[in-house]
Amino acid sequence: MFLPMLLSACAGLPSVEPDGQSVHERIDRVAEELAGLAADLEAAREERRNLAGNVAAAQAALSALPPKLDALEQLVATEKPPPAPASGCEPAEAADALADKQVVGRREEVWIEDLQLALPARIDTGAETASLDARAIREFERDGDEWVRFDIVHPGTGEPLTLERPVARVVRILQSTSEEAERRVVIELGIVLGEVRQMAEFTLSDRSHLDFQMLVGRNILKDLMVVDVGQSNIAPYRAAEPPAP
Repeated sequence: MFLPMLLSACAGLPSVEPDGQSVHERIDRVAEELAGLAADLEAAREERRNLAGNVAAAQAALSALPPKLDALEQLVATEKPPPAPASGCEPAEAADALADKQVVGRREEVWIEDLQLALPARIDTGAETASLDARAIREFERDGDEWVRFDIVHPGTGEPLTLERPVARVVRILQSTSEEAERRVVIELGIVLGEVRQMAEFTLSDRSHLDFQMLVGRNILKDLMVVDVGQSNIAPYRAAEPPAP
């Protein structure tokens, strides 16, 4: 009698899976997962409907742009300001003004009257003062005034030519390669460039590392010359004729 009772009690126990979960628990878990997937699917559908509405609105806005642009162009055309009056300087007047100036290239020969010699020069509108290649620069005093003696190398023979000039002033120039300003003596020389003869200031410095013995700056060009950087040697100097014996 005891054995049938035990078997009857065991028959009433729930079935258990090998991993310890009952069939009902697994069904409930799967149902929850399905409910979550259904919610995600509905959210995706809602987002798709919103995107479709945004696309439709954008298409409507784009279709309305051409008429608005046409209206704007018509408005601009009707409100276009009258053309500005011509300036007081007519082309003919500008041409006359240029005709009075010496046209020089980016490279020219400059005649130095003190030496009766021409030196190759680079025309530089960015330089304020002209510069001259000078070697063995020696300052001295003469009759209470400051003078300078220096050598200029003959461009043809390489022979040093000594020249003495009074010191006009002294300047200090800051070079990009040095933190200290360089002291330079300034002198005046009579030069001829093209048809223009003038007394011009030059700073003296050793330009042996450069291609040109002379640099012509704005102090020589100003109000007298126009630079055509696309050409070279277009302003041959006309040296003064020596006095008759």
